[in-house]
Amino acid sequence: MKLVYTGTQIRNAERPYLEAPDYDGYLMQRAADALAAEAHDMLADAGQHSQYTRILLLVGPGNNGADTVYAGTRLHQQGYRIEAVLFDPTGNNLELLARESGEGTRVLDTAQSLRDIASYSLIIDGILGTGAKGAARGEAGEYLAKLRAVQIDGKLPPVLACDAPTGLDSERGTLHEPSLAAARTVTFIGRKLPAGTHIAEHCGTIKLYDLGVPEALKGYKPMLRVMEREDYRDLLEKPSVFSHKYNRGVLGMLTGSRDYPGAALMSVRAALNTGVGMVRFNGKDDTLRTLMLGQNPETVCFTGPPAHEHVHAWAGGSGTGPETLDHNRYLLNAPEPAILDAGAVDLAADYMMAGHSLGEHKILTPHAGELERFLRRIHEHSPQRWEEMLDGALVPSREDINAEPFRWVRAACELSGATVMLKGSTTLIAAPVGATYSVHGATGWLATAGSGDTLTGILGALLAQYMAAAQERHEQVEGCTYASLAALAVYLHNRAALASLEGRKGPVPPSRVAAYLPQAIAGLLDEKAVLDD
Repeated sequence: MKLVYTGTQIRNAERPYLEAPDYDGYLMQRAADALAAEAHDMLADAGQHSQYTRILLLVGPGNNGADTVYAGTRLHQQGYRIEAVLFDPTGNNLELLARESGEGTRVLDTAQSLRDIASYSLIIDGILGTGAKGAARGEAGEYLAKLRAVQIDGKLPPVLACDAPTGLDSERGTLHEPSLAAARTVTFIGRKLPAGTHIAEHCGTIKLYDLGVPEALKGYKPMLRVMEREDYRDLLEKPSVFSHKYNRGVLGMLTGSRDYPGAALMSVRAALNTGVGMVRFNGKDDTLRTLMLGQNPETVCFTGPPAHEHVHAWAGGSGTGPETLDHNRYLLNAPEPAILDAGAVDLAADYMMAGHSLGEHKILTPHAGELERFLRRIHEHSPQRWEEMLDGALVPSREDINAEPFRWVRAACELSGATVMLKGSTTLIAAPVGATYSVHGATGWLATAGSGDTLTGILGALLAQYMAAAQERHEQVEGCTYASLAALAVYLHNRAALASLEGRKGPVPPSRVAAYLPQAIAGLLDEKAVLDD
């Protein structure tokens, strides 16, 4: 599992080494070694390693700038032509450059570098580091804006970022323009918060170097967790010779309505294809029941009150209408774990306003727009609670949530007491115990109507299977299990989408994604398979 921290945590973790009586600067030298090695690797991969290969250093005033200067010295010693633009009012890194590089590095002003910017083979961004907040300002900001325009036009050389691209806030996981998108980022000690959000794409390939102090972050609680293939495989319940349909998990589904029957069909098909032992579907509506059995004959329909059904977990809210409000209300009150999607998220806010609280076994699955409504309703009816827990923060817009997803998924989780899955290009899942999981999306083509319904079915099936197995083993379900199961659901959703494309690029209709879930699960279980996660 990859662990992600804030910039403050990283700086606090390295402070004991920096303040040790015998510290001789070895962390910075190791960082420079790593940065130079990755620069050389990028150039070698591109077939560019000669005395005519030019590298441009962007040097800021702090440690990132110093790391870049030292890396430039090493690259000069390897035969590269090094030039630098400095943004350092202190003059410290200019002195360092003169001392370390001598005549090996040519210092340019911004205008000189811009005139011939396309002739460089690589740009190393060392202007601002993990302690920076907000955008680069002044001359550095103006210069970056010009380079960014060239980059958007497709004419800027590849960028290698030192620790993090300038403009990234490692405390909040946000991006502040102007900022150069990196082809590769070399980060030190631990992964920083942007690596676990949608901003990770701006960092390119992230290479972590612990600088020889892997124990530095021991005792620090990670802000985000990024599960890897082995983690997902271990979490997935597998049948045994003693398995039968009941101990493989029974999932109750309260999805769809007369107006939105497709949500029911897609969510149930996804659940069935994820391997749950049985799906019990509320088929009180004759038309919907006929459609369901025609499309998904494995479904077991019931027509009585949901409270009379014996299930391990519930899933609902997807595609519900006015006639199904009671179903959504039942999800909130049911003793079993439940997934609350779409319309059920709105009712969850009403439920809280009535003085109730949700537990970690209730999983809210909003997208940014639904989360905005949820938070707004809580603020309107419980302003004092909002003030106490969020320190008077303004109610976020959808754009605010998209810009700071980590902040707002944590806020929703802490306000509600539920597990909250904020769906997006990178999905974040927050658990009340404090853990937050991150899953990067596989393809933007998943952003289509019905994808959320399919995901609800996948998560419902995984949840029911896990709860059934836990009962069989007489195990207590740990608080972060619900969030990790949600991460597994997103992962399988992604893998099924890629499998459905069969190596191509293009649309991934939700019904087709559901059809490829067995293949995605088989690939996860195959220990010899090599997957690009």
